[in-house]
Order: sequence, then C-alpha cells, then structure tokens
Amino acid sequence: MRRKLWIAGGATALFALASLFLYTTRAEDRKEFETVLVHRACAPWDGPAIEFEFYTSAARCGQTKASALRIALWGILSLHAGQEIQLGRDPKLGTASYCPQENDCEAAKSGSLFIESFERGKGATGHYEFVFPKAGRRTGSFRAAWCDTRMMCG
Repeated sequence: MRRKLWIAGGATALFALASLFLYTTRAEDRKEFETVLVHRACAPWDGPAIEFEFYTSAARCGQTKASALRIALWGILSLHAGQEIQLGRDPKLGTASYCPQENDCEAAKSGSLFIESFERGKGATGHYEFVFPKAGRRTGSFRAAWCDTRMMCG
C-alpha cells in the first residue's frame, strides 16, 4: 500500500513540475508571430524610418496586410548587433503598436527592442518586450526577413 502511494505521489509531483515548466515557458518559445518583416519606411513627419512588422499568419513583402505588432524606429536608423532601443518615453525615437484586430490598435506605454543581428538586404534577429495598456506585457524573439522597398519620404 505504501509503495502505491509513493508511486502515485511521485507521478503527481512529476506532473506538477512538467505543468510548471510548460506554464513558465517564455513567449518566444510559443511563437506568437509566424512572419516578421523589416523594411524602410517613413516617419510621421516624412523623414526616414525602419519598421518591423509582426504577422500572426504568413505574409510577404509588398502585400497590404495589417500586422499585429509594429515597431517603427525613426530616431535611430543605424541599427547594429548588441543594440537595445527603449521606446515609450521619448517619442523622437519611434513607437511600438499592437493590433489584436484590424483598426483596434494601442501604443506601447514602455518597452524595448534588442537587436542581436541586423544587416540591410538580409534581415535581423532579436527580441522585444513591450507593455500595452490593454494587451499587457508582450515579449518574444524574432527572425525578420528584409523587404527591399523603395520609399520616397519628404
């Protein structure tokens, strides 16, 4: 009888540990976004910008499809490996917006984008963490493909 209780208790403990591990798995391991694209863009005042667009389904360069997460940088245009960009405090640097549905968007209150690698013409890798008023904390990692778009700003 004791042996059966010990085995049942061990199995319960193992299940609890496995559940805890799965619950605490980081957001990037759950892969919230299927496609991430990076490209040249225009800032609100028509100056140059770089934009990261995160899609929950397949997307390709040049298509007009609403992205779920958009990170636009216009105050920092020379991106490089090891760079961390904090957004939300200084509107001159850029913005991050989250749109769970088309035309239902909110700007991040705070957060950061960390660039692990960046090469124009190839793409970028990194991770992000932003806090939104309604959507809360959104975190994840990305591998973005470069879209060679022609932008006429100004």
